Amino acid sequence: MITTFYIYVDGSDLDEIAPELRARIDSFVVPYRGRVRVVDQRGEVGVSDDLPDWDLGVNFDLEALTPAERKDLLLFFQNLSGEFGRDFILGGVLPQSQTDDFVAISAGESLDPAIALLCT
Repeated sequence: MITTFYIYVDGSDLDEIAPELRARIDSFVVPYRGRVRVVDQRGEVGVSDDLPDWDLGVNFDLEALTPAERKDLLLFFQNLSGEFGRDFILGGVLPQSQTDDFVAISAGESLDPAIALLCT
């Protein structure tokens, strides 16, 4: 059973939006008092021309949040998607610390799949 989830911005080309996005996320999570943790980890620049991975978003333990708080979290990231023109990815941490992306959170798209995953 998956107990730890994440919501990260999709993509690694975040230089122009990362500071404002990070500030908005930081402000949003304050009332959660550590139950929602901000993640801002950029991978090492490699020898290839690809941008390094950049995990920017939040991690949270499912049991630490009420169903209403989970929905608020999804709505917040859906709103950010509309404002910044970027999708967010809802995923989970599997056994042996592997991760799996489950569903995209996008402005104008239904949150029903994400709500079903987190709230049922």
